[in-house]
Amino acid sequence: MTGLSSEQVTRFREDGYLLLEDAFDADVLDGLQTELTERIDRWCEQALGEGLLSDLLPDAPFDKRLALLSEQLENPGPLLAVVGGKLRTAGMFQILTHPDLLDIVESVIGPEILAHPQFNSRAKLPHQDASVVPWHQDLGYLEADAEETFMVNFWIPLVDATEENGCMEVISGSHRAPLIAHAPGMGPGGNFKGVDDDQLPPGDRVMCAVRRCGVVLIQHKTIHRSVPNVSDHIRWSLDLRYSDPRQPTGRDNVPGFIARSAEHPDEICHSVGQWQSIVAAAGAPSGT
Repeated sequence: MTGLSSEQVTRFREDGYLLLEDAFDADVLDGLQTELTERIDRWCEQALGEGLLSDLLPDAPFDKRLALLSEQLENPGPLLAVVGGKLRTAGMFQILTHPDLLDIVESVIGPEILAHPQFNSRAKLPHQDASVVPWHQDLGYLEADAEETFMVNFWIPLVDATEENGCMEVISGSHRAPLIAHAPGMGPGGNFKGVDDDQLPPGDRVMCAVRRCGVVLIQHKTIHRSVPNVSDHIRWSLDLRYSDPRQPTGRDNVPGFIARSAEHPDEICHSVGQWQSIVAAAGAPSGT
């Protein structure tokens, strides 16, 4: 892919979201998927030795194994933690810096691109309230100084995302709303901040089903949520975002890294080790 067309950029700016099928080649996700599998293997080997698991299920498919393992555990939280959150790994770095994604970003904000410090890996298990995310703006999880920073936020599924397995739903045009106060304890599991229904702006509600290797682009004030996963498999996904490095990120205590720059090419981060060093030098939580 060589970036967005002018028509796509206009739609993204006017609607606050954009669906792109086949945004990159399938092998772009393979490294991270292998890392996730290896993390599960290492944790499960230890859990087996401690008597917490009875079967490692090594032949179960990627989109089902974690859920099947979780069913054996009294507390699956520690297992889910090893594959979720901010994974500063080689596989994640490959995705964050992939030219096809950066070309999309450059189409919108130009060639000065920061890989934003706020990003996540998520495994949405079937029939689990804790992974159902309520209506919210991504800005609601950042400091308010980033309200005027134009961010290009990517939602990337590692498996085909459907309405059945909990794809994203957006409110078209809701990015024109200001930052709305987010209340704690929202969602079926009571574990997210979110926006009450009576504060939602008008707009069409759009289910954003997208295949693996596709993406959903949203802006940081676009109101969106994820619907429950009622399938028999896991909806794996990534939340990534990018912005101009000269603008506030809303995450002053954690650095991002320069992914592309025409003005300062010497400042581009070229490796996962360099990324990890940038975070360590800032004294920020390192992730894994």
